[in-house]
Amino acid sequence: MNLALLSCLSDCMPKVRSELAEFSQNIAFDVQQLRALGLNIEENTTYYQLIPQLPLLNSHQISTELSPYHVHYYPVITSTNEWVLQNIAHLQKGDLCIAEYQTGGRGRRGRQWLSPFAGQMIFSFYWTVDPRKSIEGLSLVVGLAIAETFGVQVKWPNDVLFDGRKLGGILVEIANIKNDCLNLVIGVGINMSLPKKTGINQPYAQLCEIEPNADRQILLPKLIQHLYTRLAHFEHVGIDGEFQQAWRAHNAFSHNEVNVFTEQEVISGIEQGIDERGYLQVQCENTLRTFNGGEVSLRKKYLVSLS
Repeated sequence: MNLALLSCLSDCMPKVRSELAEFSQNIAFDVQQLRALGLNIEENTTYYQLIPQLPLLNSHQISTELSPYHVHYYPVITSTNEWVLQNIAHLQKGDLCIAEYQTGGRGRRGRQWLSPFAGQMIFSFYWTVDPRKSIEGLSLVVGLAIAETFGVQVKWPNDVLFDGRKLGGILVEIANIKNDCLNLVIGVGINMSLPKKTGINQPYAQLCEIEPNADRQILLPKLIQHLYTRLAHFEHVGIDGEFQQAWRAHNAFSHNEVNVFTEQEVISGIEQGIDERGYLQVQCENTLRTFNGGEVSLRKKYLVSLS
């Protein structure tokens, strides 16, 4: 991928070929490579133009709405999480990085996070927690805040679903910084409107299915403000009764028969929500078993008819 060329095109204004010559020795080849990644680049005899999936974000307006937090906006970036990690020494709690397109986004367990240009809400922010307090269940807090903002569902531990399909991804990383706090980088990617060809190899959902006229400019600050409210509440009281009740209200698998996959076995039972640590609870015959997010994965159990 020619990142210099992509960065030049990222303002989505028409660029005559002579403007692009300094960024590419073979413009036609480099543009074709970008198109192969799902980028919509139009051309005619005089210019090239990158067409965004949705209108570009107004970073100044978002900065005003999220003040006093500082917003760092990049049309193209390797990874918003990586940017926060690299710049954390200069950031305050709640400062964030927003992008239109990531070239090296990551999900849980190192999976690649694919993103169209301006078709998602992509951001990461810096957060700190008192090191004497447990952060077990923190990723659940992020997932629930997203589900509450958009009226969708969660699947333990932090998947956000609409109609059983994944709407977005969350990545929480601990930063090794020497201060008196536990330093976290929290990354979020939410599908808004994706092109027909995405390269995503699992069922996925988009916010435009829920609200065709959904506006990122309005939803992004709303989501971030609710996220910060939920995180502040978590810092004070952890996974309390109110949170567990809110989780149940948005739980896609509530009282469903599920399979829990561990490294050693598959355990079947009835999903019973979460406990005060954010651990999954599953009723297995006469025993209520609990699982934490690092050791298992959860799937709904589907019965196969033999008739």
